[in-house]
Amino acid sequence: MTRDKPTALTLAQITIVNLSAGLLIIWCMIAPELDGDLEMGRTKLTIWATTFLLIPALGLWLIRTAGQTVANLAYLFWTGAWVLFVLHAYWAIFIIFDGVADTFVQQGTLIAGGNFLLLGVWTLDVLMIWLLPARMQSFWFQLIARLLAFLIFALTLVILRGGAIQILGFVFAGALVGAALVRAIVQVPAKVTET
Repeated sequence: MTRDKPTALTLAQITIVNLSAGLLIIWCMIAPELDGDLEMGRTKLTIWATTFLLIPALGLWLIRTAGQTVANLAYLFWTGAWVLFVLHAYWAIFIIFDGVADTFVQQGTLIAGGNFLLLGVWTLDVLMIWLLPARMQSFWFQLIARLLAFLIFALTLVILRGGAIQILGFVFAGALVGAALVRAIVQVPAKVTET
């Protein structure tokens, strides 16, 4: 059985991720109502929420060979994080900035380019995961997409930001570097299923 594609999804797995993503979206939309800057608040909270879902998505992906349930949750969290990142990108590009060109002007080519590259690669990866058969899945593309997400989020949150979001960045980077080290040391074996 492949661990490069979600299969045999259960209602519990779908519910865990959809409930998490749904509650985070509600939080992103309602919490800024209590603050002064509605649009900027929603833009900031959607990146927080994306980060909250990326931690289990990337951490579970590292150990997806432990079983199909782990793999399914990794892909579901990855997709949920993508939904929140798309929401963040929409809010930033079309509400905070005045379109794609203004996003490059306001953020600079390096940051905006990295964000658009991540959005494109992540979108392609999510589409491939859910629409292509298992035999057409690419481990290398999945790895590149996840490494790109990790690097962009870790560098942005830890180096380019300050305050509470920077603390979240350290938690994000530390948890995932720790998970990668454990994965490298332990080498989670693939579960053998009898047919």
